[in-house]
Amino acid sequence: MKNVLILGAGISGLGAARVLSTHGANVVVSDLADQLGHKKEEFINAGVQFCFGPQGDVLLDGMDTVVVSPAIPAENPVVRGAVKRGIPVISEVELGYRITKAPILGVTGTNGKTTTTTLLGKMIKKAGIPCVVAGNIGASLSLEVSKVPANGLIAAELSSFQLEFIDTFKPKAAVILNITPDHMERHHTMEAYVDAKARIFENMDQDGALLLNENDPYTPDLAARARSHTHVYMLNTDIEVEEGACIIGDMLTIKAGGKTIPLVTTGKLQLKGKQNYEDCLAAAFLAYIGGVPVEAIRDVLKEFTGLEHRIEFVRKLHGVSYVNDSKATNVDAALKGINAFTAPIILIAGGHDKETPIEGFMKYVKEHTRHLVLLGEAANRFYDTAVKVGITSLEKADSMEDAVKRAQKAAHEGDVVLLSPACSSFDMFSSYEERGEVFKNIVNHLK
Repeated sequence: MKNVLILGAGISGLGAARVLSTHGANVVVSDLADQLGHKKEEFINAGVQFCFGPQGDVLLDGMDTVVVSPAIPAENPVVRGAVKRGIPVISEVELGYRITKAPILGVTGTNGKTTTTTLLGKMIKKAGIPCVVAGNIGASLSLEVSKVPANGLIAAELSSFQLEFIDTFKPKAAVILNITPDHMERHHTMEAYVDAKARIFENMDQDGALLLNENDPYTPDLAARARSHTHVYMLNTDIEVEEGACIIGDMLTIKAGGKTIPLVTTGKLQLKGKQNYEDCLAAAFLAYIGGVPVEAIRDVLKEFTGLEHRIEFVRKLHGVSYVNDSKATNVDAALKGINAFTAPIILIAGGHDKETPIEGFMKYVKEHTRHLVLLGEAANRFYDTAVKVGITSLEKADSMEDAVKRAQKAAHEGDVVLLSPACSSFDMFSSYEERGEVFKNIVNHLK
């Protein structure tokens, strides 16, 4: 790659620019708007060129590769132009794979990716093995992998957006945690979404290890595709599996290489619930396949208390508990947030509309919450669907502060005010982390 066009000047794009410039490539970074400010200077000093504004085919002149950031869809006119010209289009994680010397342990799925990847990284580091945690978790994979020697490991969270444009990417081991409707505004159909997730194993061989959730409806098809060329294991928290990761009695257990390895009982975990048990098992399995000693795996399983912005208790005021679940960026994740409580819930939901079906979600909200506050770009569609299924206690808010104050007014002693948006954050915030921080700050300043 000598002349490279990078589409998108976010974390992934800038990481790729830094890496490619140090490898002697001529790099042009294109984005619709310049939001970098003084950050550009160090890149410009390294020879990187920037082109902000409307994106057209002229950007492709003289280029031999296009690297796309996760936010760039296949419908992007420059991407289409590159394909038409026969210029390779790759994702930033594909670039990372081509650079890394260390094996990659990959995590994808609709929900649980960040918990699993975080756990995996902690297990690797606990063992003293060189490691970085990168990808969809907020760090550029291509930039981070260059820090790890061949005897290290990469814990990579991988979204469907990142997997869409891989080519040779091949993890040593991978898990698909689950697949439920998400990102329909990007993929348009469930078939396309599932296909994007399935790309994680398309280059794996018999030396690899793919873990699939035995209870997921898409697993039979995925397993049939994968078994022709790689070793497939199963994840199940309900029954014992022949090979993979499961709970036997109340013991989290790995079964691989003819061995049965007991880890810890569910009672020793700080995390509770089926989704958390699946995440713990998936992380433990990947770590074990990666060569992490069992004792390090056990220690982290017992110590880990959970992620910020995922069912995170903020404060109790006048007998009302306020909980930040900003990381619930889709319907399935929000359902899990609601399921975490037996007390009456005042739910704050809404944000960037992913255009996924929500009627079933709203029927569940009707049965399991006492009041609904909606905000953001999705508020009108969510409101109309809520009314359609018979929700009568609901209202719309103009901002997060307005939403919190409306929820506070609706709450009674013993209730839970839960921010679990079922939407991504990009209509009002730069990330789910910023959304969660804003929520917590407002809650902590309530009188």
